[in-house]
Amino acid sequence: MRAARSRRGLISITSMILFVLLGSTLPGSMAARAQTSEPTTEQLQKEIRQRDAIIRSLVRRVEKLERQVGTGAASASPAAAATRPAASSQPAARPPAPTVTALETEEPAPAPATPSTPPASSAGATPQAAGTNPPAPGQFEVSAEAAERALERTLVATGNLLVPKGFAEVEPLLSYTRRENPSQILFNVNRNEFSWALDMRFGLPWESQFEIALPYNLAQQQVNNVLQQPVTDIAVAPPQQFSNSWGNSFGDVTVGLAKIFVHESGWIPDLLGRVTYEIPTGPENSNQVALPSRRSLLGFSVTGTKRQDPLVFVVTGGYSRSFSTGKIDLGDQANLLTGAFLATSPETSLRAVLQENFVQAIRVHNLTLRGSDTVQSILTFGASSILGRGALIDLQVGIGLTTFAPKYTVILSGTYRFATGL
Repeated sequence: MRAARSRRGLISITSMILFVLLGSTLPGSMAARAQTSEPTTEQLQKEIRQRDAIIRSLVRRVEKLERQVGTGAASASPAAAATRPAASSQPAARPPAPTVTALETEEPAPAPATPSTPPASSAGATPQAAGTNPPAPGQFEVSAEAAERALERTLVATGNLLVPKGFAEVEPLLSYTRRENPSQILFNVNRNEFSWALDMRFGLPWESQFEIALPYNLAQQQVNNVLQQPVTDIAVAPPQQFSNSWGNSFGDVTVGLAKIFVHESGWIPDLLGRVTYEIPTGPENSNQVALPSRRSLLGFSVTGTKRQDPLVFVVTGGYSRSFSTGKIDLGDQANLLTGAFLATSPETSLRAVLQENFVQAIRVHNLTLRGSDTVQSILTFGASSILGRGALIDLQVGIGLTTFAPKYTVILSGTYRFATGL
């Protein structure tokens, strides 16, 4: 805009100079002719008409140039102005007023509307341009709907936020876990665990949520027994496979209730409480292969979330009370989870989560098995993206950091949100 005004000023100044030169040249030539010979009235009128024709031609050219400059300034992209923030931040100089005046009564003066039209149109476009200016480098604008569909959906799918009232989510899930656990009795147990699950979450009044999970488990168990080898060969020979078995069955149904107690304010984070119960509906084993079911666990957890856009920090602490089912008591466990979620775009988010599980010793017939208490640390990286309206896909990969933690875990899930009308 400042460049356009400068051009107009130069054009107006140029027209003034031309007018002065013409005014000084024509009377001089007329005076010279008057000294040589007395001009007639017709000659004077002819020279005046020639002068007026030249002036009108110059005025038309100046107006044409001003229109071209005004059109170019009005159609300039806001992004071009944004590349020069220092220049645009300075107060712009006012454009000089048109200085063209009529030299005779028969010739009307040029209307000042033509040079003033571009400033008027640009002034009218200022609010619109301000509303459509692109964000500064390193920033991005996310609408409320886009934010709801991206980072918020991921936080809900991972259990760090709740489904809004009147909505529900269905999440089919497929997971694979590899375990390689050395034993103290000279044999190793390697397991490949597959799980299909259907998780459902229902938004309730009073900022609460009901959730239920229905799993199906498939496990392959390989036992490598070194006792079949001579004692002298144990240190040098690889272990021999003793058994390779498969087992599958429906797992334990888990139900839960969650509620938001505190909303973020200043340094205080959002606080969410959750109570879950794993109902021992599945068998302990299938085809002599142990399955992750037939457990009676009552869990309590509190989750705190703190936002620093585009980041969200999450901390969860929980405790699960184990009740014996038959002869085996798997022991209580405490959990600590810390993570960070990043909105990389309006429809994509990334996260990194560190989970610590502290498991007490297993009890069989009220006898404690020494060495069965473990610490399991898992570092998980995840990414989620929106596929369409209401649909979210999520992939996470976990790496075990301790001996008794899973070697690695891969989980793929898809979440669909819909209105319940309640």
